[in-house]
Amino acid sequence: MAIDDGLTPARAARLLELKSTELDLALQLGHIDTAPGSAGGPPRVPRREVDRLRDAGGLPDELRERLRTVGTREGAGLLAISPERFTRLARAGHLTPVTFSVNRYHAVVWLYLAEELRRFARDHPALLGRAPAGRRALPRQGEDRRPRGWRARRLDLLVRAAAGPWQRAAALAAVLPPASLAGLVPDSAERAHLLLLRPAFIPVRARSAAARQVAERLLAADRPEEIHRYRMGLVRELAEARRMCPASGPAMPAPRDDPRAAGAPGPGVVERAHTGSARPARAVGPGPGAVGSGAGPGSADPGPAGVRTRTGRRVAVRRPAGRGLLGRLRLWRPRGARAEASRERP
Repeated sequence: MAIDDGLTPARAARLLELKSTELDLALQLGHIDTAPGSAGGPPRVPRREVDRLRDAGGLPDELRERLRTVGTREGAGLLAISPERFTRLARAGHLTPVTFSVNRYHAVVWLYLAEELRRFARDHPALLGRAPAGRRALPRQGEDRRPRGWRARRLDLLVRAAAGPWQRAAALAAVLPPASLAGLVPDSAERAHLLLLRPAFIPVRARSAAARQVAERLLAADRPEEIHRYRMGLVRELAEARRMCPASGPAMPAPRDDPRAAGAPGPGVVERAHTGSARPARAVGPGPGAVGSGAGPGSADPGPAGVRTRTGRRVAVRRPAGRGLLGRLRLWRPRGARAEASRERP
């Protein structure tokens, strides 16, 4: 039996007589199934899906009508209300956008499924008149529920289409703030794995960096109750994913010149502070010749020495092999350190 390698989205759109944006929306809404691409490539559309839609008839008009999106003005016309009233209903959370675009003024243009608006008009005729006082007050308080509704809708589609728990966890992690995600996933290897599996969440193609920033801001959850809900979902998915297939990566090797690469601190290594404060740095491991080690200047192997400067900092210095000119030129110490070191000599 021949293997169905699938079709590229562009090829499937031509066979179904759809625009690329219409096919993208059909894939997002689950009207058309996809299959993973070979060798980790982009997903492909199985040929049987195209055959199924073509055999059903009505292409492309029926499918295109199911995918038709409208903005505020056209949506208000479908509901026979004013655009201002439509915006108030959407901001209050009664109308959920399915996608959005960013115009040339970097403003978000929300788009709604025309089919859903017609259904809303049939099911909720009372809301098209005077809204309850509580709902009417929400937009006046500055709360806009359109981004939250879009995120919930998009995330639900991505989670249902995910191939496994790691993919579901990656979709949930995409909407959490970085600080919240770091607290839930302290392992850097797991965070890198989630980033690698992160789905294409934002459905728009930004024309500029500013438009891309506007779209990225809509991705992050910003309400405490919303963040809590996605955190709980991520905890559940991570528990299942870790039980099925851990994503621990190899440990990062230490540099060759790092004495800690052998598993223990090197002798006499002094850790210098980089904070700019006058607090002396902490010695990682004492060694011969180090300050506080008990070794005097006449030791056979003086090793590195820690010298405290006038500012209170401790710096690592190494005594020269000889006291000649070459040895003095190789050694550089602050003036206060030289005076203190000279007093230590017998």
